[in-house]
Amino acid sequence: MAAKAKGNLLDACRAALRIPAFVTDYDEEISDVIEAARAELVAGGVADAKAHDDSDGRVRLAIKVYVKANFGMDNPDSERFMKSFDAMLTSMSGDSAYSGGDAS
Repeated sequence: MAAKAKGNLLDACRAALRIPAFVTDYDEEISDVIEAARAELVAGGVADAKAHDDSDGRVRLAIKVYVKANFGMDNPDSERFMKSFDAMLTSMSGDSAYSGGDAS
């Protein structure tokens, strides 16, 4: 399988927010929101090891959606993105691959 190498999650979130790669002014805030997303995943029932698995597509997508919902001040799409994140969290927490013993 010729899978494209995935960049780091900060870069992926910056791209999801449509912030050019050379603009790093917001990296600290984005990193904080990424860590908050991981904490929300764990609090919602996702195993800690899985919430920190940046190679997992579902985890990466959930974190990017959370970042899109919580980055910036006046985000008119925040509620919509949080509903999407909550749906992903519910799905992952009900999946033994994400919530159970062999999740890592």
